[in-house]
Amino acid sequence: MTPKRRLLQIPPGTEAFFLEEAFRHRRILAKIDKIFTGWGYLPAETPVFDFYDIYQPLLGESGTGKAYRLMDRDGDLLLLRSDVTLFLAKQLGMALTAEDLPVRVWYADSILRHQQSNDISKNEFYQVGAELVGVPGTAGDGEILLMVAEILSFLKVDAVLHIGSAAIVHKAAEGLNEEDKEEFFKAVALRDRKTMEGLLTETDASRKEVLLDLFAFIGSPEEFRNYMASLKGKINQDYLELLNHLQELTELLDCCSAASSIRIDFSETGSQAYHTGIVFQAYLEGIDSAFISGGRYDKLLENFGFESPSVGFSLLLRKIEPLIGDAGRFALPGKSENAEGKSLKEKYQDAVSKRESGRIVHL
Repeated sequence: MTPKRRLLQIPPGTEAFFLEEAFRHRRILAKIDKIFTGWGYLPAETPVFDFYDIYQPLLGESGTGKAYRLMDRDGDLLLLRSDVTLFLAKQLGMALTAEDLPVRVWYADSILRHQQSNDISKNEFYQVGAELVGVPGTAGDGEILLMVAEILSFLKVDAVLHIGSAAIVHKAAEGLNEEDKEEFFKAVALRDRKTMEGLLTETDASRKEVLLDLFAFIGSPEEFRNYMASLKGKINQDYLELLNHLQELTELLDCCSAASSIRIDFSETGSQAYHTGIVFQAYLEGIDSAFISGGRYDKLLENFGFESPSVGFSLLLRKIEPLIGDAGRFALPGKSENAEGKSLKEKYQDAVSKRESGRIVHL
């Protein structure tokens, strides 16, 4: 017999929410749905689990450690959905043709992953996100970043959006073996100058120093523009093109309300191992890690048979909901009332009439 204690428990890290809290969640999601629809993004659904071996090379060391796995009845190892983008990439890779591009999709679903090694209380998350497939360069990156800025404006939170470039880190790590490359990415993320210096393959001492200073940079768009001016003649053309791309994006974001909360941060290397271009994360005081993550991943879909430039982002919605500004926007529209009438039929007719004006009526 199942002990009563277990009947009254749920596994650590799982989440359930009810009534007014669930209503508020649905209202917030409906507004985000409206934003995505306005940008021309259509909804997508992905499986809850898939074969683990397909995704294992794409997860990286960090992603593999966070993933939940299980055996099916035939003994195959399965991966529980830990990142919707990966599962969606497979679905799109199998279905898309060049004639379909560009494709704009959005999703909202639960994911399971072991987020923090020292915290077993958070394993289930509600991930909302969007993916833009088939639009390279500034046009694609800019669209996604502007949509992120619009969602941050809707959330009314005092967040800071950090933008970096996985492409620059990949460029600096050229020539390293896979183990050293992974170590280099970690060093950049941790601003570990000593380790970076030991791993950098750039032989010219002055150029190496410029790269080390670059990976230490964090500043506002204005500070970044001044920093860019100081790099003239000190950095090679490949890096300069990538940096100019970032500057172009920051100037594009000047038109949105989130511009004052943007930081160019070259310690941002990407939240996922498959990122290849720009990367970004949004942080907020009171939350232990980024609640928005995204970037460009031009090589991901080719793993599933379809090569196409892609960029996207995800938002851990439940993580941010308690901190959303002007929470009254998502409250119940009013107190419920009882229908009037002598019979159930009369009460029903009265309720129908009152509900037409948005009132909440019980029989």
